[in-house]
Amino acid sequence: MIALEDIIFFRDVEVQVRVEVSTIKKTFEFLLNIKEGDIIPLEKNIEDFLVLHVENVPFAIGEMTNINEKFGIRIVDLIKEDV
Repeated sequence: MIALEDIIFFRDVEVQVRVEVSTIKKTFEFLLNIKEGDIIPLEKNIEDFLVLHVENVPFAIGEMTNINEKFGIRIVDLIKEDV
């Protein structure tokens, strides 16, 4: 196991963190007809869990939250990959 002291110098390294809410497939014609104010229905429910990716690697599972008019993700579980 790696000790915190062994990796502390990485603390300022920036990594890409991404949460994917949903993906859908639509036709190009559909995209051409989108206008401001349109709502695109997604295939996920608001209660569904989301996956948090770090550098495109699944890292955690979470749920959407709203605190003080800001959206966030509450971590429910970490994804542990067998190494």
